[in-house]
Amino acid sequence: MTDSSLTASSLWDLPPDADVVRSGEYELTLVRPGAPTDAAALPAHDPAAARRFAESFGTIDAVLEDLGTVPATDGASAGTRADLELVRVGSWGGVTEITDPGLVHCDGRFPVEEEAESLAERFPDAVIIASCTIDHHMTYGAYKIIHPDGTRLFAAGWYGESLDFWDLDGSPADVVGAFGITAAELSDAWVDMDAAANTFHWEGLFRLALQKVAPLDHTGRIESVFRVRHTEHAIGAMEEVWLEAE
Repeated sequence: MTDSSLTASSLWDLPPDADVVRSGEYELTLVRPGAPTDAAALPAHDPAAARRFAESFGTIDAVLEDLGTVPATDGASAGTRADLELVRVGSWGGVTEITDPGLVHCDGRFPVEEEAESLAERFPDAVIIASCTIDHHMTYGAYKIIHPDGTRLFAAGWYGESLDFWDLDGSPADVVGAFGITAAELSDAWVDMDAAANTFHWEGLFRLALQKVAPLDHTGRIESVFRVRHTEHAIGAMEEVWLEAE
């Protein structure tokens, strides 16, 4: 949908004040070669580059409004449907991070994987790490990691449920090798490499991988907030997952 006359609200079935009925986290980070791993060496946020990235992101049809910047340490959460129209983008030199509720998985499609693969085509030399979790009384997670050496890992499923409810493509061991993660680092992060997918500490592994290529400390950083019109498909998925009670 590209009709610029459409507002963010016009594609939604529910009103802006409709309550979000589930919680979760949704983030993708792209790291280009040469990005510093020391937070003090990271360049200042570039709002223009952040907007360009948002405008090119696959879940977003158009940026409707630039709402300025917020501290990157501020938590991002959606309380109403109108909040689902907000995305955050930090652009710090070779490190770009987007927080977008449109990364939600629905009906067998996984935007964390689709958007990561799309970015890998544009930036074949980049590390891309994406994740989305949703709390349905239990946690459903979807995780994607791409290393420019060709290593790829995708995992998605219900924590604690049967492995029959998990999708897994790739190996955590390959990620450990590609990023040079040590046994001591795995132990310190409580990542058990022998754990099954439904109990594996995916967040821990992904943070270790990201720490190898970019600083995790967001203290003192800012990022841009945009009100966007998501694609029609992304809106349909967000309505089903974030707004429809079970």
